Amino acid sequence: MTINCVTAMAVKSFDLPDRKRCPDKAEFDLCTVNDYSVAKLILGPGWRWSVDTRPYEQTDVCLHHHLGFCISGMMEVETAEGLHSLIHANDTYAIPPGHDEWVVGTEPFVAVEFIGAASFVRRAGRGVHARI
Repeated sequence: MTINCVTAMAVKSFDLPDRKRCPDKAEFDLCTVNDYSVAKLILGPGWRWSVDTRPYEQTDVCLHHHLGFCISGMMEVETAEGLHSLIHANDTYAIPPGHDEWVVGTEPFVAVEFIGAASFVRRAGRGVHARI
């Protein structure tokens, strides 16, 4: 079993991300600190994975693992088994592969993700996680 450890100090600001992706109704700011990728997501009202991101990922459902913290807004998640969860401001969340997700209401969903988002909206990403 491999254990990941932080071995050196690193600080980066989302004011100057390493990469920015801006597909329809979304913005993903990506930073790498040492061997770790962290992403700030801003998903606009009306954004839905199955409508707005599926064409890039080329899969029927989102195949990414997500571990994050919601700063503001709301997002609903539906698993392939039909389970629903609503994520609100100040919620932490873990979402396994095999889901759809969409912004609820008129406020953007803003979150920081520690697993999953570095690979968002890569053409034919098919759920494969990537370093920035």
